[in-house]
Amino acid sequence: MKSANRSRRAQGKAGAETKAGASDWIRAGLALLGRAGIEAVRVEPLAAKLGVTKGSFYWHFKDRDALHMAMLEAWRADTTHNVIARVEAESARKGERLTLLIGLATRNTALPRLEIAIRAWAKTDERVAGAVGEIDRQRTDYVALLLRDLGIEPRTARLRAKILYLALIGGLFSEGGGPPDGALWAEAERLIARNT
Repeated sequence: MKSANRSRRAQGKAGAETKAGASDWIRAGLALLGRAGIEAVRVEPLAAKLGVTKGSFYWHFKDRDALHMAMLEAWRADTTHNVIARVEAESARKGERLTLLIGLATRNTALPRLEIAIRAWAKTDERVAGAVGEIDRQRTDYVALLLRDLGIEPRTARLRAKILYLALIGGLFSEGGGPPDGALWAEAERLIARNT
């Protein structure tokens, strides 16, 4: 009887270990990063949040740094690459793309805190700083492309893209990590997209 109970407990533990996949650890890590910063992203609290043991973590990641780098890659994909792909897929008309992009960037309530936390992390890790710089360039380049599609001359499109992007990032910090004001961004879009 004792061995049967031990066997059931072992099966339960094994089931818990497989319950959390790598993507679960990454999502939980990003959520914790947005709430408490990179130093809080540790194996023990994440395991507790996911309801698994630390063994599950080591099944998916070599160490904490590997999780951190996977989180950084997920941030890149989720907040930039996937957003651009969605804008391209959902907006057949060129004039709609900038509106959709601004809406996606300003209505995501989790994004402000995560962006602030990523940028704070970048101050302490060169790899993250490099990734943030690369993403900033990709985002600005995409906005400039959208503005050129509206007939705005390339140099002006580049300058306006930079202004819009800096306003968005600055807005994240000045609004305390809360969602940006929709009317503000509608007016910013109107000014930036003017073809004069």
